[in-house]
Amino acid sequence: MLDHTVDSFNCVTLKLEDYSATENQFLIELVATIEVSRVNKRKLIWVTLQDALTRFIPIFLKHGFTFHSCRDSATRLVLKLQGNAYVPFSPTHTVGVGGFVYCDGQLLCVQGHNTSSSPKLPGGTVDLGEKIADAVIREVYEETGVSCEFSSVLGFATRFPTNYGYTDIYFVCELTALSRDISITDTEEIKHASWVDIDHYLNGGHVSSFNRHVAEMSLEKLGLKKVSQDSYQDPFTKQEIYWSNA
Repeated sequence: MLDHTVDSFNCVTLKLEDYSATENQFLIELVATIEVSRVNKRKLIWVTLQDALTRFIPIFLKHGFTFHSCRDSATRLVLKLQGNAYVPFSPTHTVGVGGFVYCDGQLLCVQGHNTSSSPKLPGGTVDLGEKIADAVIREVYEETGVSCEFSSVLGFATRFPTNYGYTDIYFVCELTALSRDISITDTEEIKHASWVDIDHYLNGGHVSSFNRHVAEMSLEKLGLKKVSQDSYQDPFTKQEIYWSNA
């Protein structure tokens, strides 16, 4: 049998990182692993293949495995051993952030290189494993050069479909500016960054209706504050918690 573990959901994960046998030997061990897993009433068998191990993909497909997800050089496949077994979705959402930086009656705005680009909040995509608070501070700095401190999550919106058929979740976050000097780092994406009088932003007619509405809703609103997790121990500590009146 192939080396594997069984998780708390009664699912098998094959451990093939150091596997070096021939394809014939692999086939024998895979069939045995599947049969024993069925006898033991396991629900799923997961396997992640990288580099040279991808040569086994045709064998897995022939024995009922299907593609689940792929990232960089790793491909993940799954086999349902029970008809009603639940297979978690591969990623369905992307996460973006926008920084609402309002200071002395002015709003920090950026414009892209596209001729139709209108002033908008600086921001971008949250990287894998990155916190929302860290992402919005990073994006604002890259696009404007303005250092900020995170304050709160003011709200969020969703859009479907976006790139690759995912749903996009866009978080608008209130930030406090620690500087006001403009110095664009991400010059490939951003053409212009500036502090814009809020009245001009809201009433100038040069801003998209969505971005104008976001700014209107964000002014003088109390957002969701970041909750400290230092006061309690939890084996399933969340990466971030935001709550009202925290």
